[in-house]
Amino acid sequence: MVKSKKFAKLGLASLFVMGTVLTACSTKETAPTPAASAAPQASASATSNGLDTSKEVKLKMVLLGSKPKAFDEVYGEVNKLMKQKINATLDVSFLDWGEYQQKYPLMFAANEDFDLVFSATWSYYAQQATKNGFMELTEDMIKKFAPKTWAEEPKVAWEQAKINGKIYMVPQNNFEYSYHIVGIRGDLRQKYNLPELKTYDDYVTYMKTIAEKEKDFKPSIGVSEFNAVELIQPNEWNFVVPQLPVTYKVTDPSSKLFNYVDTPEFAEFAKKMNETQKAGAWSRDAIANKVDKTQAFKDGKLASVEWNLGTLLRTKSEMQTTHPDWKVELYDLSADKKRLSNPFINNGMSIHAGSKNYERGLMAIDLLRYDPEIHDLTNYGIKGKHYEPVGNDQFKPLPASADFPPSGTDPWGWNSLHERLDSTVAAETQKFTENWKKTVTVNHPLETFTFDDSKVKNEVAAVSNVMDTYGKPLFYGLVDPNDAAHGLKIFNDKLKQAGIDKIVAEMQNQANPLIGKK
Repeated sequence: MVKSKKFAKLGLASLFVMGTVLTACSTKETAPTPAASAAPQASASATSNGLDTSKEVKLKMVLLGSKPKAFDEVYGEVNKLMKQKINATLDVSFLDWGEYQQKYPLMFAANEDFDLVFSATWSYYAQQATKNGFMELTEDMIKKFAPKTWAEEPKVAWEQAKINGKIYMVPQNNFEYSYHIVGIRGDLRQKYNLPELKTYDDYVTYMKTIAEKEKDFKPSIGVSEFNAVELIQPNEWNFVVPQLPVTYKVTDPSSKLFNYVDTPEFAEFAKKMNETQKAGAWSRDAIANKVDKTQAFKDGKLASVEWNLGTLLRTKSEMQTTHPDWKVELYDLSADKKRLSNPFINNGMSIHAGSKNYERGLMAIDLLRYDPEIHDLTNYGIKGKHYEPVGNDQFKPLPASADFPPSGTDPWGWNSLHERLDSTVAAETQKFTENWKKTVTVNHPLETFTFDDSKVKNEVAAVSNVMDTYGKPLFYGLVDPNDAAHGLKIFNDKLKQAGIDKIVAEMQNQANPLIGKK
């Protein structure tokens, strides 16, 4: 994908970007087939570009998700190449999905010892940047230690990454969608003569049927507290900061920001969530549940799962190999609703402000993104064991890929133009993405907006606490929205007391220049 570039217009700024991609966790373009590994050699005192790497360095890297069974084996191969090329190795730790929202900010607050960390618009990028959690990356630093990244990254990506004029992230280098869809067990749908899913109500009917008739299954673990399928996508909204209840309508060029909790649409959503939960679609311990939902779906413990296209396509591919009789089906329940594509800062890598090895960290990012062999190892595992290349832009997962799921170990921070399509679901991938590209993708002046919360940090912290305490039970349908002590009115009252109106006003003030308002 580095050598083969397709250009797609971003729209409003008449900017051109490289590649056309699918989801927050999966990408597609043409990639050169990696050459066979050279035998590791003793590290020289300097790399080919003249940088001193005589001192061996261990880079501590933090990623999101669960550590797969074959991770140490695969990264053993990665580290052989890293040591050979820059005399460094990667020491990786993971923040599980069930805990990262709590632990990610805490590791910065505690000033833990790490060098590299996944960062994203949806994973505290702006918040940590304004708290000096990330190291500023200057143009000179990037050019010197990650020259390939500087040369290949679209200029708009660096602009998107700026907080108060400074860069704190190496953004992904591709164009992607992260629209949420649902996956279900088609064999169970057919067993009970249910129609193919077209609407959220069809999905609810499926979950209620499974809850009533299949006692060995859980229909679903439960919806995300910031739910896309049932709230955001159907209303054609877009978050400014996913952890805060502030949004705007993507088809409204006036770009007025608002607290979505204080809308009729959210009241209807909360009512529907409560009714669906009461019907047994998910358990009352949904908030505390730390089960990996895609793994539970693959293990036959869940009858449905909601996630982005890339994750669910990988899940379907694996299940077609291990359980072809389960007939996994994927549905976009917001098929006619307008949506935005992702900004480049939807995934990226940052360097901890306390890192003593930032030079080698940037060099490692350059290799992760643009060294074909290292890139494919971290995305697909060991060639011939976990996957086989198919041409220059696809791969075929092998049975052992269950131990190292393709693109499933958070390599999204170094998404580049090397991403391959899974050949077993390539046609379905293209069907979804081509349709989205032609029919629902729109542009908006705020699609690249990054909020600086430095003037409202106290309010942001207070609102975040309210979202956890009063919001999550409503998002998961665990309380009646009319409940006087825990329902919708008290939730909104608490948000206002915490300062949501001040946050919205500050966001609007920052957004106005982007939409031509003073």
